[in-house]
Amino acid sequence: MSLRRWLSVALLAALPACGAMAASGTAARAADSVTKDVYNNDAQSVAAQLDGPLQSQVSRGEVGMLSDKMHALGAYKGLTYVAGDPAKNEYTYRANFDKGSLNVVVRVDSDGKLGAYRVFAGS
Repeated sequence: MSLRRWLSVALLAALPACGAMAASGTAARAADSVTKDVYNNDAQSVAAQLDGPLQSQVSRGEVGMLSDKMHALGAYKGLTYVAGDPAKNEYTYRANFDKGSLNVVVRVDSDGKLGAYRVFAGS
């Protein structure tokens, strides 16, 4: 295979990966921002980052309960990428705390807002 053809093939193979990395970067920023808002018990900021249909589902009580669970794990230390499905714009991160972790799954809509934000017990 000629160098020119090899570079063309390598570039074509890299383009989808670049798109996935850009999407996962957007997802990581959104997941981190919402996780910080939940940790800080700021239901209004959480709702502002979700798409329209989800905004009305956010309650101060639920955000408060989740915030309490996060605080029980200590100081928030940030996210670690776990897995992603770029075709669905769905990404899983580990939210790290002093005394444990939680799994955070987000789905990013085309407008950059979150269409899903789920938190599960960490491993």
